[in-house]
Amino acid sequence: MNQFYSFTFIVILFSQSAVFARPLPVENFKYKKEISISNKNGENQIIKVLLDEEFYKHSYYGDLRLTKGGEIIPYKIQNAEEISKFTEKLKPELLFTKKDELEIYVLELPKLPEGMSYSKLTVSSAYDYETSITLKLGDNPDKFSETKNVFLYKYGSQSSGEIDLGNTKYRYVRLEVETGSNLKFPSVTRSKENKNLYFERTHQIPSPILEENSVLFSFPNQNQSSFQTVKLSFEEKNWERYVTIRGKINKKEWETVFQGTINHTEKDGNFTEIPVSSPLSSEFTIQIEDGENETLHLKEVITVQPLEEILFFADNVSKDSLYTLYYGNPYQWAANFDPYTYPSEEDLREKTPISGKLGNEIQNPEFGYSLIYPPISGYITTTLFYLGILTLLFFIFSILKSKRLVVKETASVEPSN
Repeated sequence: MNQFYSFTFIVILFSQSAVFARPLPVENFKYKKEISISNKNGENQIIKVLLDEEFYKHSYYGDLRLTKGGEIIPYKIQNAEEISKFTEKLKPELLFTKKDELEIYVLELPKLPEGMSYSKLTVSSAYDYETSITLKLGDNPDKFSETKNVFLYKYGSQSSGEIDLGNTKYRYVRLEVETGSNLKFPSVTRSKENKNLYFERTHQIPSPILEENSVLFSFPNQNQSSFQTVKLSFEEKNWERYVTIRGKINKKEWETVFQGTINHTEKDGNFTEIPVSSPLSSEFTIQIEDGENETLHLKEVITVQPLEEILFFADNVSKDSLYTLYYGNPYQWAANFDPYTYPSEEDLREKTPISGKLGNEIQNPEFGYSLIYPPISGYITTTLFYLGILTLLFFIFSILKSKRLVVKETASVEPSN
């Protein structure tokens, strides 16, 4: 009996270890990249790694897996941004003030240059105070579109001192404050907005293939440049057309990644941006339905791939730490991690991420689909399914055949009686 309990305990222990280890079947992924981290010997760090063009060419997006020592590391993926540190302080203009049951202040902020927003409003007072403020923001003093409540205080040398405006572009601020606060607003801070990172590729315009009531352009995309958006520019400034974009999936089957009516006017600028339903890195076609209209003259085609980055927690980073990115499996299901296992917005505010760098792409020498994972498991399941049907049909046929024989024997015996 004791041996039975010991054996049971060992089985449970191994099963629990397997659960916590979460090993990755790396043989299911065709490509991998090693990650190098410059800052070593740190505990509880956040690592940020920018995904590159090689990854987008061979990844199926949902197949991205990160490992350390063969075990899966949870990660978060987000659009990569160029973080701007440029800020400047300006003096707001006090348009109106009223001190009655409430103190009311209306401020006008200076005009914003393109690509900038307001982040903070500095508040001061000659007296100690604590007060709740109703803050309203708007495009003009007649209509305020955004409202928030703020608590401010000043206790001697300690003061909250600033109101977070949340990177707004609204230029008018109304503050409703408890009476006796006597607030002043010496400055407002505006900062340059972060820019999303992306790479673009301009494609040579091929000879159009004229079809009935439409025109077709075929782009070989020889560099296999990955993209999620197509930018089109025509000689005509104002137009409306039904556009279809198709791309080759797995270099075999054509799939429609956009289909719909596009309306463009001169005020929209030179380009029309069309998002595709799934990332492409193969040849693609653009079909424009002219109907009874004259054929549009396509002038420029640019494909755009927004750059993304993954963020993850790393403990005790050292020169022996080896993180590896695996990808290249069209049958892999998308990753689904618990939110607390990867960096949150609050974590990113408290800690500055350390940049990791992807190495060169390597074909995984262990690559070979496992029997228990797609596509092999699918083939096996399908084969077993049809074998089961054939077996069932065989038994049914055997039973029917036996019944026929019994009926035939019975029929042959009856006349002799």
